[in-house]
Amino acid sequence: MRPAAFDYHAPATIDEAVALLGVHGANARVIAGGQSLVPAMTARLARPTHLIDINRLPRAERPAIAGGRLRIPPLMRHVDFEVPVADSPLGAVLAELSAAIGQLAVRMRGTFCGAIANGDPASEWCLAAVVLNADVIVRSKARGVRTIAASAFFETILTTVMADDELVVEVQLPLLADTTRFGFSKIARRHGHYGAALGLCIYDRDETRMRDVRIGVGAVEAVPRRLSVVEALLERQEPSLRLFRQAADAAADTVSPIDSAPDDISHKRDLTRTTVRRALEASLP
Repeated sequence: MRPAAFDYHAPATIDEAVALLGVHGANARVIAGGQSLVPAMTARLARPTHLIDINRLPRAERPAIAGGRLRIPPLMRHVDFEVPVADSPLGAVLAELSAAIGQLAVRMRGTFCGAIANGDPASEWCLAAVVLNADVIVRSKARGVRTIAASAFFETILTTVMADDELVVEVQLPLLADTTRFGFSKIARRHGHYGAALGLCIYDRDETRMRDVRIGVGAVEAVPRRLSVVEALLERQEPSLRLFRQAADAAADTVSPIDSAPDDISHKRDLTRTTVRRALEASLP
């Protein structure tokens, strides 16, 4: 099947892209990597009458670091993060997540900001944004620049709080302390497929106990989110395999899977238990 007819626009600056969105609004879609949008258009699940291709915008080779934050511009591809983009442990976190995304062709074309704008609950970057306390910077002609915390950015599956005329122009991630440890786990049918469950843990351990614990899961609920109950269970505790199993059980009890059938819900809870336990175990040296 071919996409429905559309008018093609190729702005050379962010100002031009924002102006086009201001004119065409809900009838327009922005394309950068197109890894989600193009299949949707081909299947006619998405029928924009105006396609705004931002690939001609000036492209930074690396994200900037300023004020203790990593600032990711619109056209950073997934593959750009496979080599750590910061000396902070944040660079290692992003490198591991990047390597878990799809096949190489997907990583070569898809963009970090595009994944955030798409709001897929199974996206590695959406989970990272929530767990790493990202800020999403969006811009429109009518409202100017807005800064939205990632924890408030995702509304439900493939839906964010962005208005139709807004463009993600930057995502900011706070750098992590040198004593940060992390672990990531993804359960998928096969390598390169969408995850059936994602788990990411971050904590600081400068002595024997864990501090500032953050645990998040993706692909289980309608949006990725942190599990505060599990974080409280781990906070200021000495890491151990027994404690991690308790935390994984708590995570399975805490989540509200999007599936409706009882067997599917039970399966998702089991996947959550496994992916959280694996993520925590991966954080150990």
